[in-house]
Amino acid sequence: MAVFCAIQTGFIGLDSVRAGILSRIATVYPDPANTYTFLGKHYSTAGRPKDAVNACEKLVQITPDDPLAHVLLGNAYGAASQPQVAANCYLKALELDPNCYEAHVGLGKARFVLCEYAEALQAYERAVKIRPDSAHAYVSLGLVFSNLGRYEEAMQAFKQAKELDPDISEVQIRSGKACLEAGLYNEAIARFKGAVLCDQGHAQARYNLGRAYLRAGDTALAIEEHRILERLDPVLADQLLDLIEK
Repeated sequence: MAVFCAIQTGFIGLDSVRAGILSRIATVYPDPANTYTFLGKHYSTAGRPKDAVNACEKLVQITPDDPLAHVLLGNAYGAASQPQVAANCYLKALELDPNCYEAHVGLGKARFVLCEYAEALQAYERAVKIRPDSAHAYVSLGLVFSNLGRYEEAMQAFKQAKELDPDISEVQIRSGKACLEAGLYNEAIARFKGAVLCDQGHAQARYNLGRAYLRAGDTALAIEEHRILERLDPVLADQLLDLIEK
């Protein structure tokens, strides 16, 4: 009864309770693949990368021929700041299914973090061929083009993303905030930068990009976002300045 009341009042998250129950069930249930899939996703979202890795490692042991199991493991290692291990997981998924969209996207993300932009470009280009209606893939493609200095192609990719999903900037911001709270600062920066490049006058995106730069220890870039914000939204500019001066 006490646990029920705590859930109702918000002191205990329902997903956390479910995760605790399922982690026990998984040890005795005859087919725990779905359980470990949930646990891996839950722990990743909750900012518990080690637990996510452990759950996904068990998932891969149970279903070694499932490419999506290897993708989940790659996602967990990526969240645990082990991009090279993550890349290997995505490559294993692609051995099992060369047309696995999620594996190409994950591989692109891992290569991007490793600053292997040419390889990241190949992965994202393959992803958009497999799923040409994915706005997120085009955002990622645009970021890689931008880092390679291919700005016209970058803007074309961002334009395509915006045409596919007019709300893509808002989605990027929401996902960037989640990454920021989980301590994934570089990932948050990439999400907010994608939102800014899709809509360069988006004040909330620039404010959050400034916050992410600060969390990552790059005050100079945070100050640059403040300078831009002064024109777009003086209130948000002042809020960012307060964070910079703390």
